[in-house]
Amino acid sequence: MRSFPRTILYAVAGVLVIALISSALTMIIMNRTSGDRVVMSAEEYSEFSQIAALDDVMDSIEKEYYAEVPSREKMIAGAANGMLDTLDDPYARYYTAEEYEEYLAAINGEYYGIGLLVGQPNETGSEVLEVYQGSTSESAGIKVGDIITAVNGTNVANMDLDDLRALIDAKKADGVQLSILRGSETLDITVTGGNITVKHVDSALFNDRTGYIYVSMFTGNCADEFENAIKDLKSRNMKSLVIDLRNNPGGSLDIVVRVGEILLGKGMRIVSVGPTDSTEETVYNGKGSAIGVPVAVIVNENSASASEILAAAIQENEIGVVVGTNTYGKGVVQTTSYMESTGGWLKITTDAYYTPNGNNINGVGISPDILMELPEQYRRMAIPELVKNHQKEDTQLWEALDYVRERANEVS
Repeated sequence: MRSFPRTILYAVAGVLVIALISSALTMIIMNRTSGDRVVMSAEEYSEFSQIAALDDVMDSIEKEYYAEVPSREKMIAGAANGMLDTLDDPYARYYTAEEYEEYLAAINGEYYGIGLLVGQPNETGSEVLEVYQGSTSESAGIKVGDIITAVNGTNVANMDLDDLRALIDAKKADGVQLSILRGSETLDITVTGGNITVKHVDSALFNDRTGYIYVSMFTGNCADEFENAIKDLKSRNMKSLVIDLRNNPGGSLDIVVRVGEILLGKGMRIVSVGPTDSTEETVYNGKGSAIGVPVAVIVNENSASASEILAAAIQENEIGVVVGTNTYGKGVVQTTSYMESTGGWLKITTDAYYTPNGNNINGVGISPDILMELPEQYRRMAIPELVKNHQKEDTQLWEALDYVRERANEVS
């Protein structure tokens, strides 16, 4: 579709009316406020009238709907999301300005909400991966491993993860009602909001000078936190490194590339990104020196997107191994664009990403070099709690520790 002057496109927001002088060849559109006229061909007018139809629908709703009428902003957002629903894109979404501001606050780690990290919804619902310490969800009794099946009565099965987050962290004075599946038990729990602060990286130095870094999500200050953790561990004479990406749902491409640059040497490919129907791609490489110690990355079925980018980069550049179970398999990239006419933001899938060996893992995931299941009784436990309180039973962690320590001993 060709681009029309902005005076025309504002018809969607109700600024224009059609005052046309018709002929077989030309149409005239007049701005009611300024009196400006735009002349277009019949073909152009046909395209324009399809856009103007949205304005007609909103006019009819405002004049004839029997109950309270939503704002035009809400109607436009609904129309935009309706168009996105016609795409085969489970990650597409339109945000109002307020929704986008809340979304950014949530992923950056400081926001008003209920304090949950949740996984990609499946046909049942969304698993609670972490309950942030001190949050209202913790006080309400939400547990890691709970399956959220509905939010305020809305079924969340197979919902886009960002849409689910928006539902969960909605600012409601009377709280958010979560329908929970806990084993065979069904619960309805109402959780009020509160101020949440999330740290995305935790680190420690284990025995035998083995560094350990847990990354919950590649958002906010994650790259800076990761770099500081590496510097601290190196200053303490780290001899090997385990990176824990279990239950990490992904995050920003820019941030995971920054983390990859810290670990991979100059010229080592981190990831390439481009359209699926084109050879054009953007390649991201390491910039400095490789980490220089044996590395293992722990993943599971909830490790997705940016987590898979980093795991594949380490695996395929042969600077370390991947331990755990097959990952989620999200190999596409979303781009968010500002919509000047509405003040909203549009997120759609624009590219696929490819591992250093040129593989797209969408719907496939990454196969670990060392397959290791976690004992059943620990699979629904938050990773920080598992590592802190049940380290001896964490078979995936011990497999990773044994591997890097053995390699470190070979080097020394």
